[in-house]
Amino acid sequence: MSICCADIPRLPGLESIRFRAGLTGGQRIVRWPYVAENDTIQPWVSGGELVFVTGINHRRTERNLCQLVEEAIHSNVAGLVILTGPEFIQQIPNSVLELANKHKLPLLEQPYSLKMVLVTEVISNAIVQSNLLGKSVRLFLTKLINGFDQAPELIHLRAGDLGISDTNPFSVLALRINPIDSETVTTQHQLLHVRQELEEYLGSILKRRNIDWPVLNYEKDLLAIWPITDIGSDTTELYDELAQVLTLLQKCFPQLVLCIGVSERKTGLDKLADATEQARQALQFAVKHQHQRIFFYEQLGIARLYAAIPNRGLLADFCKQHLGSLCFARDNATLEMKATLGHYFNHFGHQQHTADAMGVHRNTLSYRLGKIEQRLGYSLQDPFLRLNLQNALLIEQILFHHHDIAEHTDQLDDDKD
Repeated sequence: MSICCADIPRLPGLESIRFRAGLTGGQRIVRWPYVAENDTIQPWVSGGELVFVTGINHRRTERNLCQLVEEAIHSNVAGLVILTGPEFIQQIPNSVLELANKHKLPLLEQPYSLKMVLVTEVISNAIVQSNLLGKSVRLFLTKLINGFDQAPELIHLRAGDLGISDTNPFSVLALRINPIDSETVTTQHQLLHVRQELEEYLGSILKRRNIDWPVLNYEKDLLAIWPITDIGSDTTELYDELAQVLTLLQKCFPQLVLCIGVSERKTGLDKLADATEQARQALQFAVKHQHQRIFFYEQLGIARLYAAIPNRGLLADFCKQHLGSLCFARDNATLEMKATLGHYFNHFGHQQHTADAMGVHRNTLSYRLGKIEQRLGYSLQDPFLRLNLQNALLIEQILFHHHDIAEHTDQLDDDKD
C-alpha cells in the first residue's frame, strides 16, 4: 500500500523520470520528497526521503554527487533523483551510477524541464492517498482478524471498495522475533524500532513478489497474507518460497531469531480470523522447536484436536492432573525440567540420544530425570503415564498461546492455600 521508488516513474505526469541505478533497491518506501539545497544532506534527512538534487543553488561536481550517494546510504534515505539538463548537471557520472548500484541505492534521473512543483505535488498526493488507503485496509483486515461478524457477501463488497481481491486462496503467515544478542536490543524502544524495520523490509519483499497485502501488527506478531496462485501446488513448494523469504529476512537481521507459522489454505476473507489463529498456533510450535523455523498448521497433528476443544477448563484440569506442580509454572528451574522432558520425549526416551542433543553428560540427564520424577510423584518408565505427560505438555503450550492460563494459575494458588 505504500509508495516505493519503483512506483515513481509510474505516477501520472512523471513518466519522463527513469531509473538509472540501484533498481534492486526499488522497493524502498518513500516517506516524503525532499529537495537538497546544501552541499550535504545528512543533517537534514531522517530516513525514507526521496532526495532531489537540482544543482541550482549549489554546484554539483562528480565528487559531491558521490558524497551525496554515500550520505544517502548512511542516512537510509529511500533514493536519489538527479535533475539533468544543459543549465546545471548535464549528465550523471558513471562513478555515481556504479556507487549507487554497488549499494543498491535507487538513483533516478529527471529532466530539468519537468517542473519540480509538479513532481513534488504528484508524489506528496500519492503518498497521502496511499497512507489513507493503507490505514483503511489495515483497519478492515484487523477487524476481520478480531472476529468482526459480517456476512461473506458484505466482506466481499467492502474488499472491492478498498481495491483488494478476496477471491484467490491464501495462507496467513505469522512471524515473531527474538533478539539473539541481548546487547543488540536492550530496551523496549530499540525492540520496537527493529520490529518496525522488519515490518518495512517484509513489506518490501511482498511488494517485489507483487503481493499488495499490507503487513499487519497483531499483539507481538507480524502477520502477512500470502496468496496461493497455484491451486495444485503442494506444501513443499510453499515451504521453499517461504524459506527464501526467511533467508532474506535473517540475512538483513542477523541479530534476531525469526520464526514463521503458516495456516492452511483458505479462500475468502471471512476465513481470515481462522487462518490467523492457525498461523499463530503453528508459530507457537516453531518458537518452541527452533530447529524448524517454519511450521505449518498441518504439522500440528493431535494438537489441532486439543486446540479445537472449547472447554479450556477441562484441558487445564488434565494438565494439573499429570504435571502437578510443574503445571503453568514459569520459574527457571521448572522451565529447565520441561525443556528436559521435551528433549526426552523427542528422542523417544533414549537417554544417550537425549543427553547428546542437550549437550550434557548422560549422568547429568539421569539426575535431572530423577528430580523430575520426584516432583511429579510417578515414574517416567510407565509408557501410559509418559504418554499422558507428553500430551499435558502439549496442551499447556496451547493454553499459553490462547492466554487461558491466568484463571487457572489463580486456581492453582488457591489449591496450594
